[in-house]
Amino acid sequence: MAQERRFGLWDSPITTDSFATAAVGLQELLVDREKGTLVHIELRPAEMGRNVIIAHTKGSTSKLVEVNPKDTSARSRVHEYGGAPAAVLAGQCVFTDAVDQRLFLIKNALSPTKPIPLTPESSTKRYADASIHPSLSHLVCVQENHLSEHEIINTLVSVSLNSEGAPGDPIEVVSGHDFYSAPRFSADGRHLAWIQWDLPNMPWTKSNLMVAEWDSVSKSPRNIRIIAGSDFSVSQPRWGLPSSDPSGLYFASDETNFYNLYRHDVPSGATRPLLAEPISGDFSGPDWVLGASTYDFLQDGRVIAAHSEGGVAKISIIDSAGGTSLLREGLSVRALRTIDDHVFVIAGSPTSSLQILSLSSSNGSVLSVLRESASVDVDESFISVAEPIEFPTEEEKTAYAYLYRPKNPNYQAPVGTLPPLLVQCHGGPTSAYDTVLKLSLQYWTSRGWAVCTVNYGGSSGYGREYRERLDGKWGIVDVADVCNAALHLARQGIVNPGQLCVSGGSAGGYTVLAACAFRPDVFAAGTSSYGICDLVSLAQLTHKFESRYIDGLLGGNVKDIEEIYKARSPIHHVANVQSPMLILQGSEDRVVPPNQAEVMVDAVRAKGGVVEYVIFEGEGHGWRKSENIKTACETEMSFYLKTLNIL
Repeated sequence: MAQERRFGLWDSPITTDSFATAAVGLQELLVDREKGTLVHIELRPAEMGRNVIIAHTKGSTSKLVEVNPKDTSARSRVHEYGGAPAAVLAGQCVFTDAVDQRLFLIKNALSPTKPIPLTPESSTKRYADASIHPSLSHLVCVQENHLSEHEIINTLVSVSLNSEGAPGDPIEVVSGHDFYSAPRFSADGRHLAWIQWDLPNMPWTKSNLMVAEWDSVSKSPRNIRIIAGSDFSVSQPRWGLPSSDPSGLYFASDETNFYNLYRHDVPSGATRPLLAEPISGDFSGPDWVLGASTYDFLQDGRVIAAHSEGGVAKISIIDSAGGTSLLREGLSVRALRTIDDHVFVIAGSPTSSLQILSLSSSNGSVLSVLRESASVDVDESFISVAEPIEFPTEEEKTAYAYLYRPKNPNYQAPVGTLPPLLVQCHGGPTSAYDTVLKLSLQYWTSRGWAVCTVNYGGSSGYGREYRERLDGKWGIVDVADVCNAALHLARQGIVNPGQLCVSGGSAGGYTVLAACAFRPDVFAAGTSSYGICDLVSLAQLTHKFESRYIDGLLGGNVKDIEEIYKARSPIHHVANVQSPMLILQGSEDRVVPPNQAEVMVDAVRAKGGVVEYVIFEGEGHGWRKSENIKTACETEMSFYLKTLNIL
């Protein structure tokens, strides 16, 4: 029989160890088509946040092989957010080491030996997103050269794979634009495709897909031309299979408001949409990190793709006539790759954490689980399943969120009481929440909290128009939506209106601080992790990738509209703050520097407000080490219980 106890004080088998120590972060999937080998990259918090490349051997005795040595971590810092730190082909693996950002070669991924350096030692250069040429003589990748704090040059370079003795300097092959990503060789090595864009744009606002003939002797492109872009964005260029479509270059574009898929025929120069009719759903998303992969090819040339439609996660197959057949629904996919007709995904559902799954290409059933992100088994009776909600917000518009109700079979709350609510704000601000089971969220619901994850205006997954709601209105639309989500649930009698809390990291941390400063009547407490309080300072000091991002979010450059930047900066409205705040920060954060946290803490304390501050030494933009993941969560819980007087 369930024991009676106050909401927020329930004992739970889901501890911080469940997701901080006994878990790994499944990040990317790679395939070596020459060898038929699946490779994935995982983050291990228990190993000081090390990134490990894992190769899957084939056959009935399949096993996992760690490719990079234990004293290395495969992680790039290009654009600061990184991604795509490794590439594989014909048994070889190239990776970027986290410490020195050099490229290294391992000649046999399934029987790895000491890595061979491919690039010289450098304190300024970073590498990522490599494509290995079919000849195995060289690769092309993104190089980011930090000549000084304010002079950072991004190019595409060619790097020799025949590194005997000291490695030579990479050869610059494409330059002149602010950013590059996704260089991809065709299967015959005769063409190279890539994406490029310039400030003040981000890759999801305006970017161009380029293609060129590739001269393997001079290591240079010829006859460069634009395939798609200009007033919209492109993502995930990928060449068709050599057996079924060697001249087809595929990509995603949001030209029709949603990211739909297209095919460009290189010989004729013709481009066409893959779908007979575009759908109101995204086949890709904002490229905050390099290396996205949410579609691939079956042997006969059909495309298998993960996408969202109406907030529902789907996997579909697209045939040559543009028709689609639904393969599976309800599985949120982070990465998708194929080998022949074998389909592999990093995916999760409302009742399962992220896993690497082998799926049937005929009916979408799970053939096998190859890797799990969480090794802790939790009975489903403790799992709170997401409920999609729509709620009214400003200007008679509708916004979206997911509600997780308190759930624990061992407890019931006193009759007539309502649970505290934790509203979570995602980063970006163009990111989005999905419904994949996260034990870090269930930690709260199994203790008697309701949690609401808000996809405020500006979030991805609902089309370009929804994403552009935030243009010029950051600090207005997002704040209104998270407040209205909380108030909506309170009005519905679902949560305690006097115990509304708000939490978020990065851009989500900014929304927390802004909500506490601009809407002090809504939340009883707030937690900002590596959040932004001073937009003027951020615009002046932030890294190159986001150096002009705020222009679009606030409606202009800080030099022209500094008063708006100040008006939207929580630091200039500290006098309004009434709720106690917890501020968490990494000491090595280069995206949102520690001074953003420190000035807010000092200002709140100076006015006599309540603020707690925890800085995590050695951490950057987010927590990678298990002990810090645990401390951050436990500190936040303790802070709310004390603030809300839940004892």
